[in-house]
Amino acid sequence: MTMNGKCLVVYYSKGGNTKTVAEKVAKRMGGELCEVNEQGVTQPGFDPSAYGLVVIGTPVNGFSTSLPIQGYLTQNKGKLPAVAFYATYSLHPMGTLGGMEKLAGKKPVATEKFKSSDIKLGKIDAKVDGFVAALKK
Repeated sequence: MTMNGKCLVVYYSKGGNTKTVAEKVAKRMGGELCEVNEQGVTQPGFDPSAYGLVVIGTPVNGFSTSLPIQGYLTQNKGKLPAVAFYATYSLHPMGTLGGMEKLAGKKPVATEKFKSSDIKLGKIDAKVDGFVAALKK
């Protein structure tokens, strides 16, 4: 998977869907969870360069990456090791994942999209398992 094997799952969640996915991914990866606030900042102690893989999750806002995750990616661009991205959406994820790649300045090892209605209905476990399997390659 990663050089030092440590995984950080960074997310911003307004309605709880992105957090639900983050918790499932972190649990399956044995990783740490890190929430981004409205300003794109995480609590101290979560330096992305200390991890081998950083998984970043965002809700889709206006067919794009949420502003807090845009801020996080911009602030941490030079510190990011291997990355993976996921988006939670109601209507359509559009270019959200590609936008995250541009902001991070690197190609993700894996990406995934999760529909909000599927998250609410608890129908994402197989998709999470597939995403985690791709992360562990």
